[in-house]
Amino acid sequence: MTYNAEHYADPTAGAAMASIRREERMSHMTPTEIVKYYERQGKPVPPDIADALGLNTPAPSKHIRRKYGNSPTEYKGIRYDSAKEARRAQELDLLLAAGEIASWRGQVPFALPGGVRYYADFVILERGGRYRVEDVKSEATARDKTYRLKRRQMRECLGIEIEEV
Repeated sequence: MTYNAEHYADPTAGAAMASIRREERMSHMTPTEIVKYYERQGKPVPPDIADALGLNTPAPSKHIRRKYGNSPTEYKGIRYDSAKEARRAQELDLLLAAGEIASWRGQVPFALPGGVRYYADFVILERGGRYRVEDVKSEATARDKTYRLKRRQMRECLGIEIEEV
């Protein structure tokens, strides 16, 4: 199909037709392919196409509302799920330095029946050689059905009692 310039009195009509042809050519392309096409051409993605692809939308906010209102906190380069958990890690470091416990580890996985994994917040080795499993919980998270089920499985299947801190 050819476009005759004399049929278009408007000088911008040719540009409009070029835009339509461009859209027809790109209708089968994925957004990634479209961006790569313009990169190869050495041109920026036109604003109308960028808007259609959602390239001009602002990045989502990094602040995410969490189910229980906790805020991730970093302590000694390790990211903890809550400030309360990070404080407990700090307390365990003090107990270790004072010689009251032999060692501790965080986020220790336990295999439960049915292919389920439970990650204990802390496993503490006491000076007498006994291990203790601790989980930092608020009142709301302690009532969580999934947690209660895993706590019961830990007790009944592995014989391990979880201490809530």
